[in-house]
Amino acid sequence: MPDIDPTSEFDLAGKFETKLGSEPADERVYRVALQLYEPARVAAIAERADCAPDTARRHLERLVDIGVLELVAENPATYQRNESYFEWRKRSRLEQLSPGQLQSRLDELTTRDQALRERYDADRPGDVDVLDHADYDQVEEVWMELSEWETVRRRIKRLDDVRKQRAADSESEAA
Repeated sequence: MPDIDPTSEFDLAGKFETKLGSEPADERVYRVALQLYEPARVAAIAERADCAPDTARRHLERLVDIGVLELVAENPATYQRNESYFEWRKRSRLEQLSPGQLQSRLDELTTRDQALRERYDADRPGDVDVLDHADYDQVEEVWMELSEWETVRRRIKRLDDVRKQRAADSESEAA
């Protein structure tokens, strides 16, 4: 049997780079921009997107114009994700759900939240001491579950905000 590198089957980053390399420059810059959680300069973005800095700058300016990115410094030009844009997109998608779908998702998430509250005997993930709930080799699993719990709580808030906005809109239309 030939020697096979088991990691080669799961080289997701390599596959992503190969696929990204075949995309047009504007798409490559956009995909890099989606990952800009920390400020980055044009040169670094251009390198990651495999394009010329002038090309990256042109596309980055367009992404600022439509709200995807924020220009956080001008000299040198430095960009990062506009988190409020992404929050708006998430809420817009939720607003497309029917009241039943919205309530169903809210029910699922509140059930998961309650299960995690009971499991950790805490009101929120920040109240949990990981070492109280895990041996050394299980710490990562507990951190992952607490991270999931944070996500569940953010989603509940977002869904509840959309539900409340709908109720307020209905009341103002009825008035």
